[in-house]
Amino acid sequence: MPTGTVNSARSSGDVLVQADRFFDAMPYPTALFDARGHVQRVNKALCDWMGLDESPLSSGASVESALRVTDQTAVAALGARVDRTLSGAPVPELDLLIKRGDGIEVHARASFTTLRGANGGASATIEGGAVSLVSISPADEASVELVRAKHRYALMADALQDSCIFFLDAEGRVNDWSESAHRLHGFVRAQIIGMPLSALQASVPGEEDELSSQDAVRLACERGQWEVHGWRRRADGQPFWGHVLLTALRDRDGSLEGLSCITRDMTVARDLDKVMNDLNAELERRVSERVRQYAVPNKDLDVFTHHITHDLRGPLRHLNTFAGLIVEDARVAENDELARYRDGVRTATRRVNAMVEALLDYARIGRADLHPVPLAMASLVQNAIGRVERERPDARVRFVVAGDLPVVSGDPIMLTQLLYSVLDNAVKFSAGQDTSDVQIGWRPEDDGFGEFFVADAGVGFDVSKAKNLFVMFARQHHSLEFQGDGTGLAIAQRIVQRHNGRIWADSTPGHGCALYFTLPVDQTLTASALGDLDS
Repeated sequence: MPTGTVNSARSSGDVLVQADRFFDAMPYPTALFDARGHVQRVNKALCDWMGLDESPLSSGASVESALRVTDQTAVAALGARVDRTLSGAPVPELDLLIKRGDGIEVHARASFTTLRGANGGASATIEGGAVSLVSISPADEASVELVRAKHRYALMADALQDSCIFFLDAEGRVNDWSESAHRLHGFVRAQIIGMPLSALQASVPGEEDELSSQDAVRLACERGQWEVHGWRRRADGQPFWGHVLLTALRDRDGSLEGLSCITRDMTVARDLDKVMNDLNAELERRVSERVRQYAVPNKDLDVFTHHITHDLRGPLRHLNTFAGLIVEDARVAENDELARYRDGVRTATRRVNAMVEALLDYARIGRADLHPVPLAMASLVQNAIGRVERERPDARVRFVVAGDLPVVSGDPIMLTQLLYSVLDNAVKFSAGQDTSDVQIGWRPEDDGFGEFFVADAGVGFDVSKAKNLFVMFARQHHSLEFQGDGTGLAIAQRIVQRHNGRIWADSTPGHGCALYFTLPVDQTLTASALGDLDS
């Protein structure tokens, strides 16, 4: 072999030896990987740092496996950086948690280098890459995290929309001005630094702020935080309605470092509130006017009903009395026809008197104040049954009452009248039956009300023709078949409506009638618990 060739080979070998020595002498733990991302070589610093021999580290495993990274998120990030290194693109550093051979997990920051072919130029073939590690101490980690936190804060402070944050010193003067504050107020940093908070307060004729800026700063320092609404100023002189939140910032020893100020532009919301308030005021005015329009005629009608019924009582009594006197003078005992006339007049006057009394009750229910209290529905039903049985001793009916009737909330006098009216109506139209059941039950509704029913097996009626079922003096059957003045259900409806309930009926001729009504129930009490309270 020529001497020059031998010398050249020896020189190349010396370079490789020197490179290996340099690689092993590097103070930073480093691994070399090929174009497939498999580790081919590690230096002594990496072996010592990992606490492992070279063989398990350079066995051709992936960089992620060789470095013993266990967190799946970090594994994915490390693999992505290896791929980026092999593409020749710039690669950012990566913080990793690495498990050493002794099982201890340590924090390290990895940096990446692309390794190219012989000439090392940008056009040379990429043959692999290198990853170097630097241990991060807890203090370093805290410092890095602090830098990241500051960066995140800066991003947040600058990205706020329709709001801003800036800082004041302990004297209430601006000492830090963010990009969001610049967007909201329009002032650049040089214009506002060192200015008091009052410089951002606007004056609008005819309107005053809730509190001055000086007082807001003082209260925030005293109480830790204070918020205030008022007019704020933009650099172009235009005011906007702002919500300002001031927070005192204190050290661990309690000394005041300054204040943070978060301002939000509430102009649109304030204008919307004003529009809504105006609309609500107009609505209340219209409702009040409508109520007044209806209340006056209703009051007049109640007064008229009250007076007319009272005024009718006297003539009716006189009519009944004079009819009797006339018949007595005519010697009715000697004239059967006159006796029938007398009885007819007295029956008619008694019926008219009963109608007058019912009309008085109807008017009284409309005028009377409600005094709602918890009432055991079972007790109200039993009292009504007792009254019906006393007034209709010949009625052949059996009352079937559900055992779980709830506690209702209502006026005791009105609800007593309601139950008597509906039960008396059921018994009346069950006349003529050998034995008839009247069923009383209920079921709960979702709106705090209970739906009650009173069902009979009487004569029933055609619902499609009963449009006036709850109208005063309206009757579904001839008066010769069933006695009554046609006021019971009308009174029942008014009582139910006074309790914000509903009432309706379902019936088929010859198959009885079911009357339904709703009342507010108190599901927090039971009948037994109510009895204990009463006792």
